[in-house]
Amino acid sequence: MSTPPTGRIEKTQAGLAIAIERQFPAAIEDVWASITDPERMTRWIGTWRGTPGVGRTVDFWMTAEGDGPPEPALIQECDAPRRLRVQTSVGEDSWMLAVTLDEAEGITTLHFTQDVTASTTVGDTGPGWEYYLDRLVATFSDEAFADWEDYYPAQEAHWLDALAQATAPDAAS
Repeated sequence: MSTPPTGRIEKTQAGLAIAIERQFPAAIEDVWASITDPERMTRWIGTWRGTPGVGRTVDFWMTAEGDGPPEPALIQECDAPRRLRVQTSVGEDSWMLAVTLDEAEGITTLHFTQDVTASTTVGDTGPGWEYYLDRLVATFSDEAFADWEDYYPAQEAHWLDALAQATAPDAAS
């Protein structure tokens, strides 16, 4: 069974970004804790160690990625409980990730973006973030986590098409 993709490629001041939204029947502070508290993060993506703060780097480990070394995560912006922007890197490659939270009538909406760079493989990165964000949603309910195979390669064509549309000559306007 495949999980339908919901994300898109959007234009930003920096260029292009993977963009995905999810909604939670929870207070903004609760969703914020799920994306920033290292113990709560282990439920859906990974954990971090270090001394957090704007301009500081923490070590981040992704749970599903095995026992590899941590990835450095430089905190670029932190406006609790509304906005977090982090630069992650592996070797020479780096990516800017941002999460913005908004709450209205007991529903918190999470807007996630990752800048598309020359090293971004959108065909698997897009499905990867759909997968992890759905895992985050599942931590707020009794739902079981979907399998990675429900996302990739099933969503690859969607993301490659979204990138092609965003970079087509008539998309420049």
